[in-house]
Amino acid sequence: PPEAPGKPFVDDYGVDFVELKWEKPEKDGGRPITHYVIECKNKFLTDWTECAKTENDDCVGKVHGLKEKVVYQFRVRAVNKGGASKASEPSDNHTVKHKNLKPRIDRTNLKNITIKAGKAMIWSVDVKGEPEPEIIWTWRDDIPLTNTENIKIENGNYHSNFSIKDAKRADTGKYKIVAQNANGKDEETVELVVLGSPGRPQGKLEVSNVTKKGLKLKWKKPADDGGTPILEYKIEKLKNRNGKWVRCGTVTGGPEILEADITGLDEGATYKFRVIGVNAEGDGEPLESEEVVAKNPYDEPWKPGTPEIVDYDNKSVKLKWTAPKSDGGAPIQKYVIQKKDRFKDWEDVSEVDGGETTATIDDLKENTECQFRIVAVNKAGRSPESDPTKSHIVKHRALKPRIDRTNLKPIVIRAGKMVHYDVNVKGEPEPEITWIVKEKPVLADDNFEIINKDYNTKFTLKDSLRKHSGVYKIQAKNEHGQDEAEVEITILSSPSRPKGPLEVKDVTKNGCKLKWKKPDDDGGKPITGYELQKYDQKVGRWVPIGKAPADAEEFDVTGLQEGQHYKFRVKAINDEGESEPLETDEYIVAKNPFDVPKAPTDVVIVDWDNQSATLEWKRPNSDGGAAITGYFIEKKEKGESKWEPAVTTSSPECRAKVVDLPEKRVYQFRVSAINKAGTGEASDPTNFHTVKHRYLRPRIDRTNLNPITIKAGLSVQYDIDIEGEPAPTVKWFHGEKELATDADYKIDNVDYNTKFFIMRGRRNLTGKYTIVATNSQGED
Repeated sequence: PPEAPGKPFVDDYGVDFVELKWEKPEKDGGRPITHYVIECKNKFLTDWTECAKTENDDCVGKVHGLKEKVVYQFRVRAVNKGGASKASEPSDNHTVKHKNLKPRIDRTNLKNITIKAGKAMIWSVDVKGEPEPEIIWTWRDDIPLTNTENIKIENGNYHSNFSIKDAKRADTGKYKIVAQNANGKDEETVELVVLGSPGRPQGKLEVSNVTKKGLKLKWKKPADDGGTPILEYKIEKLKNRNGKWVRCGTVTGGPEILEADITGLDEGATYKFRVIGVNAEGDGEPLESEEVVAKNPYDEPWKPGTPEIVDYDNKSVKLKWTAPKSDGGAPIQKYVIQKKDRFKDWEDVSEVDGGETTATIDDLKENTECQFRIVAVNKAGRSPESDPTKSHIVKHRALKPRIDRTNLKPIVIRAGKMVHYDVNVKGEPEPEITWIVKEKPVLADDNFEIINKDYNTKFTLKDSLRKHSGVYKIQAKNEHGQDEAEVEITILSSPSRPKGPLEVKDVTKNGCKLKWKKPDDDGGKPITGYELQKYDQKVGRWVPIGKAPADAEEFDVTGLQEGQHYKFRVKAINDEGESEPLETDEYIVAKNPFDVPKAPTDVVIVDWDNQSATLEWKRPNSDGGAAITGYFIEKKEKGESKWEPAVTTSSPECRAKVVDLPEKRVYQFRVSAINKAGTGEASDPTNFHTVKHRYLRPRIDRTNLNPITIKAGLSVQYDIDIEGEPAPTVKWFHGEKELATDADYKIDNVDYNTKFFIMRGRRNLTGKYTIVATNSQGED
């Protein structure tokens, strides 16, 4: 074999390959070198593997399929017909990577950071690119950053660390990392927010509106809020240079320009003020004012004139006064009205604008005794109190009557009970009170008692009667007007007598009809019904015969005995009892004014189906003297002796339909006429009728139509039912040939049935047989 080739070196490379070169062996072993074998291994492994072969003896070869970022070594063996040489010396380590790659910053760790002042931070960033990119960090207006005591930048091996050891509020801003090489550049911006206390409020702390007890401060919010919203501003004061700052106010953060009214100052004292912004991180730097002395540029007003009560009612007073003789050098801002109840202290109850010298005080308690006085207020403070008004009792000055309706509830009682109302009436002067019913004044008598006294009226109905029911009106009048209120009193009793006359109509031997009209008065409760009674002259006493509902005004009497004399009466009933009875004027005799009708004639069945039959007939020769109101139809099944009701009509029409008849049953029918006297004689019965369809397409019953196989000489028989109306005509066919009874066949056709016989089977009778059933409705 040849000697080992020279040490290979990487001549070219990419993200997944290398191209190697080497020197050929000094000795080829006596035979030409045919090719070279390239072996490789991972830097961290021990085993070598074959990874490529050359096609000839050129000392150059490519290895493909390498993994990016893995470190490899390579060696070469020369091969001739004698075999492979020893391996060459291994190449230097080679990391598989791009040879030329535009920089690409890994943004995974490039997140915006918010930290508190004094804390440390770091951005740790990987960077790709070939050749290895140069990395620069800049700040704000692309100012390049370098290492300082507080900032540390570490670049190398495709990586950069940017850290701040002790973050300050001033470090807040946007930072940019730039990676560049010969193939291009990449950059990314990331923000750092360092939270701290707010800066000093901007501008000058302005002082205005100074008085002996207070003043106004005004300032602008800080240019820097510390990275988090300002929650509030603390206001402190320093009195007479004593070195002790004391909190004197708080203002919520937010607006650009802020103000605060400071009160509680001591007149003549010297003050300084300062404002401090506060956020979640703490207190900011203070903004101080210049010194100021607490004193007024003006004085308090003099006392106002004595107020006068110019109007009043039961809840309020209207006051009028004169302005102070001096306003103290400053306009009067408002007047304060004070009130003092008897045996109580003075209290502020209302305010009006400084331009007003009248006021109405509301929500006073009626019948209380009180006084009023006035205080004027300007920028310097409150004036002395005015002289008070005289004592005043809260009451109406003039009042239209007003009836208190609290006790005016509708009353419903039974007759004989007492009714009482106790009603208060307001009004100034005291109103005159009148009770009215049915447009007439109610006067005191044995039933009524009325007492009017001291803004009150008492009304009593002692022994109530039904006639006292009605709507009662209370009328209260004085010089300022009047008021009216109504209340309903209902006295319950039994109804009045039904209105007559009590008419007796449609008298027959068994009954009659009574008619009346409802009572004029239902007694205050709904009528629940009527009770009817009869007086049989033969028995000699009144006997109940029935009850009618509340809405009825007539009653059918039954159960009378023919030829007997009767009187009748009716009573109205409600929940309170029975009315007086309304009686007939005379006796009536129970007898018919007419007879039952004669029998109808010529009853025939004109239509039918498999469940019903329709009958028609002629009217009876005589209706018995009363109009025929309907007909009674009966049915009787064949073989039975008893007639059964079938249907009753309610009109004189000579036609009726009997339904719900069982199919294939056989019936007769007869008809009787009905009038007021009752049911008349029955007609002659119809002919027997089979319940069946009148019109029905033929339908062969295929139950027995089964194929048959027999031995020659044996007979065949079919018994087939056939539906259809009219009864179908039946034909049998063998193939196309119509059959008739002969030596081979026997056919018996009756209505709705056919019987077919093959008398003696032969081979030539084998085949398909067809039945055809035909009527006017079709065939099967």
